[in-house]
Amino acid sequence: MTKKALGKGLEAFIPEEFGILKEDRYAEVEIEKIRPNPHQPRTQFDEASINELAASIKETGIIQPLLVVPEEDHYKLIVGERRWRAAQRAGLRVVPVIIRNMTEDKQLEVSLIENIHREDLNPLEIAEAFERLVNQLGLTQQEVADRVGKDRASVANYIRLLKLQPEIKALIRDGKLSMGQARAILSLEDEELQKSVAFQAVEKSLSVRETEKLVQKLKERPPRTQKSLEDPDLKALEEELIQCLGTKVTIAGQRNKGTIRIFYFSLEELNRIYDKIKGVKA
Repeated sequence: MTKKALGKGLEAFIPEEFGILKEDRYAEVEIEKIRPNPHQPRTQFDEASINELAASIKETGIIQPLLVVPEEDHYKLIVGERRWRAAQRAGLRVVPVIIRNMTEDKQLEVSLIENIHREDLNPLEIAEAFERLVNQLGLTQQEVADRVGKDRASVANYIRLLKLQPEIKALIRDGKLSMGQARAILSLEDEELQKSVAFQAVEKSLSVRETEKLVQKLKERPPRTQKSLEDPDLKALEEELIQCLGTKVTIAGQRNKGTIRIFYFSLEELNRIYDKIKGVKA
């Protein structure tokens, strides 16, 4: 049910980066008619934070309207998914919205840029949003930087995070590894060294400065010549150990002498591997 045109007082509640247009309409719509945005860059929603927002909405309502696009018999949510989720949890049946007609490209741009400005996005979510602006909208890194108010080097550094190994990305997503630490780790070319530094940084609670020093020490160390495993029997045994233990295993050396490295990425996984080796069934 569409109500009145956008009032002057609402202008203060609309994020500046997508402003208020003459054709915008203010309305209160049924919450069940709003669909989430497939372009949403946020991949994780903190449940405690949503519950707090829901409690606030129960008391004061939604102060800042959601931004939506009309689509046939429903509306696509462009900005405000946390508020939408919290409003559902608070039991609201209708919510205030700004209705705007936008092209698909503009929807993507507004959604990504507005979310990038949120302080609670993790570095990988920001990196993925930057990459989508480059790949899907054809923007240069400089154009992305201009739109989000950052310098081009910052945008490039975020996008470089996407080159990290999945285990390191998981640490970043969980907030265990900071952007500064990840940047230092990226300067290492060896992927195994990258993972080693990442896990040391977490386990020893290293600061960014300490992580940088560790990386520098490793870079100054003479490079090791690491030969690939040529013995087909040892290679087959390595593959069998990987399948048996369910984790990364490497064998270095020859038949009469060498080393076996077993990798784990959490205490729970270490206990599981330990039980496997001891022959305890899960």
